[in-house]
Amino acid sequence: MSLHVAFSENLARLCASKPSITAVCNAVKINRQQFGRYLSGRSLPHRANLRKICRYFGVSEGELFAESNARPSAALPAEFAEIDPQQSRAFLKQLFATPAASLNPGLYFVYFADPSHPGALMRSTMVLRRDGRHLTFRRLTAYIEPKNSYWSHFGSDHQGLVLERRQWIHFVGLNGMGDEEPTLLSVHYLPSSEPLLGGHAAILSPAGPGITAVVVTRCPPKMNLRTALRLSHAFTFDDPTIDPIIVDALEAECLKLVSALRPLDLGVRPLRELPSTGTRR
Repeated sequence: MSLHVAFSENLARLCASKPSITAVCNAVKINRQQFGRYLSGRSLPHRANLRKICRYFGVSEGELFAESNARPSAALPAEFAEIDPQQSRAFLKQLFATPAASLNPGLYFVYFADPSHPGALMRSTMVLRRDGRHLTFRRLTAYIEPKNSYWSHFGSDHQGLVLERRQWIHFVGLNGMGDEEPTLLSVHYLPSSEPLLGGHAAILSPAGPGITAVVVTRCPPKMNLRTALRLSHAFTFDDPTIDPIIVDALEAECLKLVSALRPLDLGVRPLRELPSTGTRR
């Protein structure tokens, strides 16, 4: 079976569970005529459209191109043989169970501190939306940063689910750009005169994965998405357009993060840098 045929059959099977082909096209933002060529097996989607389709149906690229009669090339190791699919479904059901997070849908700003650049911060825009029983988010970072600037490397389009456990609100998702790395941002309400959320987030910087402090605040009531995106870029801590309350909160979260991580530092250094104890063995 050719890739074209396998892909078209799998795509048609997935579409059968949706209201209509037009509804699918609208959701994935792919032209109806082009999508029809995928269904007929006349062409295959390019990388960007393939990712849209996978993300919408919640499947991998391998599943889309798998033959209907395909079988695993090797048996699973014995230690995995007794895994019950029901357990996996139960886990996912628990993960996405209600109640949803107590945040209201709308526009939010997320402020990130950069550990490698003291005094610098990034403001990104986040949209929260209620999808049935779930609260979902989409967060755009470095949206208007100049190309090749340091902060442009943080450019991302994170999308996922908002969960609340033990008074902490967790934003769990994937980056829709680049390598589609997983994302996690965990915050809780801060004791402040304004409604602020503070905590930490896992980020992917040019130096690799890291953890940084974050503060989340609601955008002004009359602000629209276009305006929020224009205001989402890099700042310095002393920028007069940044509310001092947000700066103080972000600095406090940075100190908390440092204090929390310091006990984990084992102080491992090259042997030649270790202080002499005066004892030889």
